[in-house]
Amino acid sequence: MVASLALDPTRRILVTGSYGLVRAGILSGGEPHLLYGHTRPVTSVAVSPDGRWIASASEDETIRLWPMPDVAQPALHTWPLPELLGKLRSLTNYRVVSDPESATGYSVTYDQFPGWAEIPTR
Repeated sequence: MVASLALDPTRRILVTGSYGLVRAGILSGGEPHLLYGHTRPVTSVAVSPDGRWIASASEDETIRLWPMPDVAQPALHTWPLPELLGKLRSLTNYRVVSDPESATGYSVTYDQFPGWAEIPTR
């Protein structure tokens, strides 16, 4: 069930939000790129004016920023597992976390993508 959607500035790429998942793909069809991370329904998605970023908000009380996937390339979830895990280990993970000592109440953390204890199946 799609709860939110947005088009990129070229109106070529459709981004949707559903339960715990953001999808980005060419509007004319094909396999979308899957962006896992939310644990509850995604209530809102938006694409930056330059088309380089996707923002998503969820009932899990998080807002996530995603780089726009290269929809001309195969979606990562279609890659062979060893290649996929190698790619994921090379990525970084920026997170906004609660920080009572910060003036805003939040701070940004940065670390290498830790991978999954269990590989997502949906």
